[in-house]
Amino acid sequence: MPQKRIIHICVLAALLFVLCAAPAFGADGDGTGGGNGENRDIALTLESASISDGAADVPTDHTFQLNFNKNICNVTVLPNNKKCFHLTDVDGNAVPIQLVFPDNQVQKTYRREAFIKPVNVLKPDSTYRLSVDRTLQAKNGTVIDNAHTLTFTTGSRKAKEENKILKKLGENVITYETAYGETADSVPVDLSGLDQDSGEAGPDTDSIAKLAAMILVTLVLLFTVIFLYLRRKKE
Repeated sequence: MPQKRIIHICVLAALLFVLCAAPAFGADGDGTGGGNGENRDIALTLESASISDGAADVPTDHTFQLNFNKNICNVTVLPNNKKCFHLTDVDGNAVPIQLVFPDNQVQKTYRREAFIKPVNVLKPDSTYRLSVDRTLQAKNGTVIDNAHTLTFTTGSRKAKEENKILKKLGENVITYETAYGETADSVPVDLSGLDQDSGEAGPDTDSIAKLAAMILVTLVLLFTVIFLYLRRKKE
């Protein structure tokens, strides 16, 4: 087979491989469901929370962690999103909270999390409700598929340790002190499908896909160069 034809075949194979791997590059976006943040077909969803609805013996200084499937921490949506989280007592009175968002400009691992900390220690053996409005937005503008409410009862104890993720984030957070009461947007339509177990965020599969694609493309190009070099050396 002529040398030029071999070169053309190798180059074509490398280009085809790069094109096939392109979707994996596009997968690494900003946590909005697509590489360019425009995948609006996937609804913003609350995937898990640090407490379940009806939880009892919750520490009076518990930091509530909510994990979503998209980036809710971008500065473009924070002015809206800071109004979408509420903590109320049994009479419906707003309880002052510190609403903590990871700084999306500094790190991207926890851009889908929100943390709610009571400004003051909650009353022991009392009932409260944590709610998320259905006006909550992701960076790409999609609105959450459903409002959520989590009713819980405190115990008499305090938390044994600080939230691990907040401890890891340190100063790389954006904090608001709010005391918004619930609104009509706080009323959920569907309570099903919420995984209540939260903690460390799972691996960023989008970034992993991009890294894998980069490695594969690099290997293909490297082997192509080696093949051509050895071929020319033999001739």
